[in-house]
Amino acid sequence: MMREYTLSFLEANIYSLLVYVPIIAGYFVPYGLLYGWTAFGTDILQALDNPLIFLAIIFIGIAVHEFIHGISWWWMDDIPWEKIHFGFKWAVLTPYVHCPEPIEVSNYRWGVAMPGIVLGILPYLIALISHNGWLLAFGLFFTLTASGDILILWLLRNVRGGKKVQDHPDLVGCRVVDENLNVTTP
Repeated sequence: MMREYTLSFLEANIYSLLVYVPIIAGYFVPYGLLYGWTAFGTDILQALDNPLIFLAIIFIGIAVHEFIHGISWWWMDDIPWEKIHFGFKWAVLTPYVHCPEPIEVSNYRWGVAMPGIVLGILPYLIALISHNGWLLAFGLFFTLTASGDILILWLLRNVRGGKKVQDHPDLVGCRVVDENLNVTTP
């Protein structure tokens, strides 16, 4: 029996909306405690004063998000760079990166988490320290963007370290493989 830890791109986009609530609350409460409850919205709106620049940065950031996945897997599990593929699912307006090579599950998890950490959590923490509305908006947006990645981490929560996983070619997530690259159960 094959064990997959996957969602369709549409399911991932829908379930991501459920992840938005705790993310926004988790960012709102500390920021509100430090700078006042209206500061969160006010600072984000001020960051959007120049929407064209913000949109350009967002589009570049989305590409960087996928690149961070790929570079993380390449670096952490020594995956050949030419084995990592980037693309865009037009039907659901979703960019993706795909690595068909088996990856140790802990390295896979880190590769999944890194864009949310680098583009989401770190800018938010800097915004929290510096009261910077632009970094607040950027960090919030890219943490929300990582909600699909958070779902993958949730799907993999019971897979033990040391297992190899293979990124699924058509769905969001992966499947467990054995040392002979055969799909196995967890």
